[in-house]
Amino acid sequence: MNGVLTAARSRPIVAVIFVIMWSSGFIGAGLGTAVSSAVTILMWRFIVVGAVLVTLQFVVRRHRLSRREVLVQAVLGLFSQSIYLLSMFGAVQLGVTSGIVSLIDALQPVCASAFAGLLLGERASARQWGGLGIGLIGVAVVINGDLGLRPGVATWAYLIPFAGMVALTVATLVERKAKLRTSLMDSLAIQCATSAAFFTLLGLATGQAPMPTAGRAWLAIAWLIFLATLGGYGLYWIILRRNGVTYVSSLIYLTAPATLIWGFLMFGDAISAVSGIGIAICLGGVALVHSQHTRSTAPERTPVADRASSGG
Repeated sequence: MNGVLTAARSRPIVAVIFVIMWSSGFIGAGLGTAVSSAVTILMWRFIVVGAVLVTLQFVVRRHRLSRREVLVQAVLGLFSQSIYLLSMFGAVQLGVTSGIVSLIDALQPVCASAFAGLLLGERASARQWGGLGIGLIGVAVVINGDLGLRPGVATWAYLIPFAGMVALTVATLVERKAKLRTSLMDSLAIQCATSAAFFTLLGLATGQAPMPTAGRAWLAIAWLIFLATLGGYGLYWIILRRNGVTYVSSLIYLTAPATLIWGFLMFGDAISAVSGIGIAICLGGVALVHSQHTRSTAPERTPVADRASSGG
């Protein structure tokens, strides 16, 4: 019981850290693609972090992974890292701001919750659906307010992040369906190695494989490794295992306004009055989802959560 109460008290803190770390990835995309191509930044990001994590796993390995575990983690890496990030970074490179990309990404909760209900039996309550629906309206308002500020960007570029949103949803559902107990470090090592192979092949095929020389490019790569990959991405799977699809997806809503604020402070990206109203609506929707979640606990998930947070 004490463990459950402690987890409940720490949940808001973990949620805040996750929102900051996850939104940092969109800012890293802006930093990197300003001086190099999206494929180059992503390729070297995953070569570095993949090599470090795989080496660590060989050094401290405590058990052998089954073929199923390796295959599932590779699929997760392909969808939740490779395809997801290629679309997000590609859109930023085409001129869509990091804030707008994160807002489109924020549509993922509705998609994830809908398919979780259909495929996994994790049906959200009416209160949760209401919160998710309000959040979706808020996202639409913010996008509408921001589109008028950037008329030079091709309209079709705004469609690219939707592919990433769908890819992350697929990965989320695969993870929940597989019900594996692979440790977080094992999962990250396989997924990052998969993404390193994916982007290396893509970089070689498109002539974007040479190592970047600009200091700002390596600053972006370091930013993405420590804040986005090890921070935001790692926390995403921990929160997913502990609290389920609906809860972790609802936090994605908060990363959208957080990214808008990051973008304004770091890049001077304007935030319209309409966008401010949309942000407030988003916060209201998330408050509804979280107020429902805090009324219920899931003790049966605690052992899996403990294994995830302790590295298996």
